[in-house]
Amino acid sequence: MSEKKSPVCSVSATSRRPLMSGWSRTRLVLPAGMQEVVRRCFASVCHQMPSRSPHIDGVPIAICDRCSGIYFGLVVGVSRLLSGWGEGLWAALGRYGRYLLLGSLVPLGVDWIGPVLGLWGNGPVSRALTGFLFGTVAASYVTDRLLCRVARTAASEGPQ
Repeated sequence: MSEKKSPVCSVSATSRRPLMSGWSRTRLVLPAGMQEVVRRCFASVCHQMPSRSPHIDGVPIAICDRCSGIYFGLVVGVSRLLSGWGEGLWAALGRYGRYLLLGSLVPLGVDWIGPVLGLWGNGPVSRALTGFLFGTVAASYVTDRLLCRVARTAASEGPQ
């Protein structure tokens, strides 16, 4: 019997632990009809190239490596700020915080332009990490700005 590699965990089928065995048997992929709906929803924001997308159970997901990093970063950025971590960062930066936000686009842009110009290649890890960096900073910045706006509105209305 040949050893089949799992696209999810990259270990041989015969060496999986019981937990991974249950993981591999569970279909994490949506039914074909739902896959098309999800793909259409993300088509306007992602190129969805299968060669640049994470695969689950051998099927590419509806977003690429970079977008996966961005979306994961958005979740982490919001949850970190709401949990109090980095609470004073944006206040300390004041109006210069927007430059940190713009600066978080630099690694993403460099990672994108290198292969376009033929200077170097990039891989799924660099695409996901640069997306994650931008997503985390963007979510943290926007969440902080929204929370500040809510606090200012509440303060201006006074006690009721």
